[in-house]
Amino acid sequence: MHVLIIDVEFLVALESEQVLGDSLGCSTEIVVPRDAAASIETSHADVILIDTELLSDPVVALLQRRSRTGTGLVFSSVDKRERLGLADFPGVAVIAKPFDDEKLVEAVLAASQGEMA
Repeated sequence: MHVLIIDVEFLVALESEQVLGDSLGCSTEIVVPRDAAASIETSHADVILIDTELLSDPVVALLQRRSRTGTGLVFSSVDKRERLGLADFPGVAVIAKPFDDEKLVEAVLAASQGEMA
């Protein structure tokens, strides 16, 4: 499995990379926010883990297209209201930041298997 990680905080992305690599043995790719749209469009990721702060209209459209073609999605957020789910992505997991390692792994694994939150 290959996971694309896009977060506004580089240290959070690095922590996600380490947790996922250690727990799932998957390959990861960290992308800086300015390259989010291009990477979402061109990456061969099985799962995209992205911070909700980056959900502009163009990014939402790209993520919806990727989701329709089988790419799993997981969102991360510091906003408690968003953890209940996102209107544009019903059923997709939104995990709390800072991460609970087990919940991060569970959400990415479920997304890779096409399961919803």
